[in-house]
Amino acid sequence: MFITQRLKEVIYRRYDITFSRTGDDIQLLKLVNFAQPGTYVDVGCWHPIKASNTYRFYARGWKGICIDANPLIKTTFNKYRPNDNFVNCLIGSESSVDMEYFLLEEEFSSMNTLDYQFLLDHGIQDKIKTILKLPVLSLKSVLDQHLTTSDKLAFFDVDVEGYDLEVLKSNDWLKYRPKVVMVESNLNIEEDLKSEVYSFMKSVGYRYIAKSVVNRSLENTFFIDDN
Repeated sequence: MFITQRLKEVIYRRYDITFSRTGDDIQLLKLVNFAQPGTYVDVGCWHPIKASNTYRFYARGWKGICIDANPLIKTTFNKYRPNDNFVNCLIGSESSVDMEYFLLEEEFSSMNTLDYQFLLDHGIQDKIKTILKLPVLSLKSVLDQHLTTSDKLAFFDVDVEGYDLEVLKSNDWLKYRPKVVMVESNLNIEEDLKSEVYSFMKSVGYRYIAKSVVNRSLENTFFIDDN
């Protein structure tokens, strides 16, 4: 198993393979445009390889801080991406009390969320298997612990099913400024430009630059720091 995985990693490094559902990892690499490996932060990382926006970078020797609230992911993540820092927690305002995290029946469901309304909107509230009470850490506090002064921060990938704005607000944007921020969105472009996420990212000095389509109701938005 170890030899097979190492062989795959060699192939992944050499050839232009995408692991994202819609090629977002290739787009991120173009936008970041680093000559040498940098550091990525994947909030709501989900599976270590499947539909991952960051595995392509991991296979090429980048440093990763991968965050997910689902405790079932930790063992699989450590198996396939042992060189990444996997942090099992919720991200948001540290002034928050313990929050409810809804785990669905599927073991690696990408729809696990803090937002019950999100489950209602998608008609999957009857798929809840477990409700966990979890403490909340700010993104700043996680980065304070796992980033060093020599790390070159490349991008954030934020995908937390309806809780993205709270994650973004919990960062210290004066201290931690990646070149690119990618945020999941279920809005069209016109709605994006009126959204709270857009307004917030603009307020901290980021420009809306691109959008990719995962499916008809799910997209990713890209923001870039031009400073």
